[in-house]
Amino acid sequence: MIPRIKLYAETLYPLLKWYSQNPDDKDTKYAISRIIRFSSDNPRQHGIPYMYSLAALEEARKMEIPDAEERLQWVRWKEQNHKSGLRDVGRQNGTFHQEHIIPVSQIAKKLYGLSLFEGITVKNIHDILVENLKIAWILKTEQKTLDAVCRSGIRTPELLTTLDIHIKGFNI
Repeated sequence: MIPRIKLYAETLYPLLKWYSQNPDDKDTKYAISRIIRFSSDNPRQHGIPYMYSLAALEEARKMEIPDAEERLQWVRWKEQNHKSGLRDVGRQNGTFHQEHIIPVSQIAKKLYGLSLFEGITVKNIHDILVENLKIAWILKTEQKTLDAVCRSGIRTPELLTTLDIHIKGFNI
């Protein structure tokens, strides 16, 4: 198990147990979604690099970002506008967007389903997190296209290809 992801799985375990018996508890549901989001915040901690679209890589190279491909794989959302990050003008009106290819809501649904199928265990939670940490740097223009078609639903490689969004490690 990846130690940092195991820590998040151990944190989620009692919350998912509670939520399986109290499905109307919106506060617990919110806490679960926040922990899922935090579990994907720092790729260096768990050794799973972010993906990136070919358009984002091309734009990063045009912007003359040193080691553009390396930065797209390891730069965190918090470092987006840092000089040592993607040098973006900002998160709101910038060039890049960090996209959960598998939305947090979809990961949460898989975790909620554990009580019905495999069972809520730290290992099963860990495995779902690792399998679904598919996050990519894409362009804001690509984000707008994706959100217009599929804001929080299931994104397949075929869907992204149809939308002309090509993400290394996902649909290419």
